Amino acid sequence: MQKPATKETSPPARRLRREGRTAPLAAEATHLHSLAHKAYEGLLRILFSGELRPNDVIMERRIAEQLGISRTPLREAIRRLEGEKLLQRQSGGAIVVCPMSIEDFLNILSLRRLLEGEGARRAAGHMSAQELLSFRERIRAMATKAEPDSLAAQELGRELHLCIASSADNQVLASLIEDMGKRTRLFIRLFVRIADRRVQVCEEHLALIDALLEGDGEHARACMERHIDSIRAFVLDKLAAL
Repeated sequence: MQKPATKETSPPARRLRREGRTAPLAAEATHLHSLAHKAYEGLLRILFSGELRPNDVIMERRIAEQLGISRTPLREAIRRLEGEKLLQRQSGGAIVVCPMSIEDFLNILSLRRLLEGEGARRAAGHMSAQELLSFRERIRAMATKAEPDSLAAQELGRELHLCIASSADNQVLASLIEDMGKRTRLFIRLFVRIADRRVQVCEEHLALIDALLEGDGEHARACMERHIDSIRAFVLDKLAAL
């Protein structure tokens, strides 16, 4: 007795069915990644604002409500910040903000001086004039504001530094500069108001932009080094006054 013919499924049809099943999973994974990134950036903003101080406990429920997210992506963000040594898990399981010593801070500035000076030198002549002119306009506007937003001013500086680092054509260098910049902000947020040296910072950034527009690598390096030296001197003066 002859068996009835079975309908053979073509490879393209099987592939389409597989893709149909995996597409929702891929979309969900992308969504979760986006939420985790939102949680990471939001928690960083809280840390930069000084709302949480060294050794303060991270209260997941409160922060999740503050950021308008669930605790699952927040936990991903916390794990990421643990990996970056900005948060640490105590023996009892609590997650706290990592403290930083003055010695660690000064060592970070020494590294920044070397890394960002070299990054500025390498970036000179490789950054778009339009982008640099846009930074110049924004920094000039920030310098003349009667009551500037402290976090917005810090974020503008961070954006400029990261843009320069990413233009140095060295991803390892750019990653290190980004990490050192975060640690600098987490230290100085405790006792330094951006308004205290807003005009000086703007002038230093504008001098740096001029050097980059000229394509003068050595001048750009010198401007960046003076800027880092200025941060060091300012913070040491503040510490001495405490």
